[in-house]
Amino acid sequence: MEFIEKIKAHQEGKYDLAAELLKVAQSDMVDVQMVCTKHQVKFYDVEYEDERTEVFRRWRAKYTPKQTTTLYRIAYNLKVLIVRHSKKAKNMKWALDTGSQIEKAIFDGEDFVYTVLTTLGHHYHVDDFYKIPKSVLKEVETYLNYDSWYDFKKIYSDHLNISPSVNRSIKKLQDEISPLILDSLYEVLPKVDLTKTDEQIIGFISKSVRNRTYRKLTKLLGTKVHQINGEKYIVRTDKMKMKQTIIDKMLGINEGKLTNNQVNFYRQLKKFIQVEIDARNTSPFTFSKEDEIININKRYFAEKMEMKESAFKHRLIRLQDKKDKDFFAQIG
Repeated sequence: MEFIEKIKAHQEGKYDLAAELLKVAQSDMVDVQMVCTKHQVKFYDVEYEDERTEVFRRWRAKYTPKQTTTLYRIAYNLKVLIVRHSKKAKNMKWALDTGSQIEKAIFDGEDFVYTVLTTLGHHYHVDDFYKIPKSVLKEVETYLNYDSWYDFKKIYSDHLNISPSVNRSIKKLQDEISPLILDSLYEVLPKVDLTKTDEQIIGFISKSVRNRTYRKLTKLLGTKVHQINGEKYIVRTDKMKMKQTIIDKMLGINEGKLTNNQVNFYRQLKKFIQVEIDARNTSPFTFSKEDEIININKRYFAEKMEMKESAFKHRLIRLQDKKDKDFFAQIG
């Protein structure tokens, strides 16, 4: 059955395309290729009082769907949702270790392990070291000399030892978000316009499911989703720091540098912001990963001050620019 036919059958209640998409997303549906890039970093050597350059190798995993079908491309986008949500469990691996062995493995060993594995044609990300079969390990042992094999096995074992704990946490997080993705699919698939192209359908389903899933997750966990510089992260509302003295620092404004009219505008704005902070209303703010307020919702506060959003933004920028100009005048 073609994908368009599956959508039509789903809309008619004759086929469960949502369940199929999620099942594919949860499967081993991607090929992994470890890619290495080199980065030059300059250091100042205090002992010899000169500058030197060292080259660091950085590895990243490139994931590619095993099929190029429309179904696999949508399922891949769903898999990204699941992986991103479970990422915080993977970060636990460093906290779970009480000694320095894992730190050594991170900084001194992963490059060695990746180099050996890829040289032999095997691509495994560190999060999937537990999936390496015995046949591959035997091949590595044959390839390396005794000392190198000992180092490889030590690094590999350090990661392997904490995999069960990490994987249990990953499973818990996957079980948390998967039903939300499924619910979102059931809401979105009936709305698909079958006259659109495959690319348009892929974009519509993927974007709509992602947005709905994050809204459901926010409601479920009592969290807010933020995206800064292309990176999306979630902050728990019960841990957000609503301090009383952060407004000047957050907005980057020095009241002492403002004109009388600007001071009146700024003090009025601060009163509105303070009301929201006192009420612990997190919705008009953006938070950092450290749970600190770092910005305001300008549309929200423009409405509070009965101003057009464009006029509000313009006045706020002028207040912030004034501080920058004064700063550059001092150092110029």
